[in-house]
Amino acid sequence: MSLDNCTIVEYLESKPTLAARIRAIDVLIDKAILSMAETVEGVGGNISTYELDDGQVKIKTGYRSISEVEAGIKSLERMKNLYSNKLYGRSVQLRDINTFGR
Repeated sequence: MSLDNCTIVEYLESKPTLAARIRAIDVLIDKAILSMAETVEGVGGNISTYELDDGQVKIKTGYRSISEVEAGIKSLERMKNLYSNKLYGRSVQLRDINTFGR
């Protein structure tokens, strides 16, 4: 499968492990945040596209506004949490108040 100009789904499917998918999602989130920063900085009022090229894959995604980018980031973060829960499981640590004073 050629990964030039692939979709986000194809990009994530190309990663062999859950840990690699989590790292790939982090890269996607970082790129989306940088695109938002460029817009805030005054490059433009709207974001038309952002591109990710990690040397193996080229992804080009289109958005119409910052709110769509924010929604995309939230979706990626939820996906990352799902993968993290599959990889590490869910856990809660309860601690006695006395352990914080040490």
